[in-house]
Amino acid sequence: MKRSYFFVRHGRAVYQEKGFVRAEHPPGLDFPLSEAGRLQAREVAPRVLRLGVTRVVSSELARARETASAIAEAGRLAFGHRIGALNEIHPTSLKVNPPGDASERWSFWDGYLAARAVRRIVATGKPVTGWELRPVEDRILGVLRRLDEIADPRIAVVGHGYWILLASLLVRGPVRYRWIENCSVTRIDADGEGRYRLVSFASVL
Repeated sequence: MKRSYFFVRHGRAVYQEKGFVRAEHPPGLDFPLSEAGRLQAREVAPRVLRLGVTRVVSSELARARETASAIAEAGRLAFGHRIGALNEIHPTSLKVNPPGDASERWSFWDGYLAARAVRRIVATGKPVTGWELRPVEDRILGVLRRLDEIADPRIAVVGHGYWILLASLLVRGPVRYRWIENCSVTRIDADGEGRYRLVSFASVL
């Protein structure tokens, strides 16, 4: 049976607000949505519901949970699945020898180099020196297979920009390489037999 997963990047978080200094806060702090992010979540909810979703899942992080809750409440849908493997992926975790002090404070350059390495590995089937794809690939495919086990065939999956980017690079289908805006939607279809296809990438509904 054909299934569709709509990956929604969470709304704007407090750390994304102008003037916020992330270095002043402890690494790994679970940042919630900002007021603007809560508004984004409420605005995107009816648009996601028009896609025919009947279930909402999210990562364990506050900004994703709050966005998912807004969608679920607007559609009176079940929201009971919080999946730790959907939490954001630190791009330096793809390095063969990641730095010992890695935190969520990674740079755009870190993300660019990791994504480029993933694209080359997927395109050529050959390893790229200094980068290891398998742990991240296993994590992402594990989430997709877990979604396959949910009875609902159209699911809103609220997560994080870099996670969604890497997932889009790992499955077959066209990829337009650009940043993923808050509350944009990436659609990945599943055939029910463990095969996945990217249908659309970072669409702003």
